[in-house]
Amino acid sequence: MLSQDKASLRIDAGLLDAINEAAVQTYPNEFVAALRAEEGTIREMLMLPGTISGETSGILHLHMLPIDFSVVGTVHSHPGHSARPSEADLAFFSHFGSVHIITCLPFDRTSWRAYNLRGERIELKVEG
Repeated sequence: MLSQDKASLRIDAGLLDAINEAAVQTYPNEFVAALRAEEGTIREMLMLPGTISGETSGILHLHMLPIDFSVVGTVHSHPGHSARPSEADLAFFSHFGSVHIITCLPFDRTSWRAYNLRGERIELKVEG
């Protein structure tokens, strides 16, 4: 069942394509970034200094985030065919942000999922 905590939140189609391209370029390592929204639409990913892309996990140094209340969550890739959050993902989600996106193989507009801070799936409308 989908949670509707952020029912009005959307994601820009061009950004979704850029996320998937970053995942392809980083593969087989995980890609990770923060997400910024404007007027209810996620429009930008923030690449933070010191971010580590590893084969089994990505590390996002949240202390490197600018003071910016438009940052709403994170995005990362899984190098396999599952966009289901791991236990480590769920622990991270509960400490930062309200929306978290996971994309997986084949890294396209059908292979991503969005989750809230409790790890419940949420729907994001693709805009544009």
